[in-house]
Amino acid sequence: MSSSGGESQASLAVGRELGDLSRVSAWVHDWAERQQLPPKIVSNLDLCSTEVVTNIISHAHSDGTQPILLRLGWQGDDVALEVEDEGSEFDPRLVPQPAPVTSIHDARIGGWGIPIVRRFSDGLRYRHQDGRNCLTLLFRATAPP
Repeated sequence: MSSSGGESQASLAVGRELGDLSRVSAWVHDWAERQQLPPKIVSNLDLCSTEVVTNIISHAHSDGTQPILLRLGWQGDDVALEVEDEGSEFDPRLVPQPAPVTSIHDARIGGWGIPIVRRFSDGLRYRHQDGRNCLTLLFRATAPP
């Protein structure tokens, strides 16, 4: 894992081990603290970054030679979390919403990561470029002065 970045931008490269999730979370919290983000946005960023990286590690069908790249920064008044990986092409915008659950017995295990990301982020963009998935999640905030 490596990280770099200035005051308002940060980047992180992690391997494909679930043990790296705690490092992703610490990186998100460190950047968010420097930006003085409200706790709700920090929680949403942490949850969504964890879900996205977990899905890549678990489902991306990659040989794992290239790290997962994450970037945090401002796009206007939105916080942008960008995640890139070399896994199979996968556009999460095309995944249908799961059917509503009427009881705990009807709820399926798994498959909730993308709906969680949709629910706790304010925007989702995707592109496939140079053999890499490029996902951008947006979170409404106010850029620091």
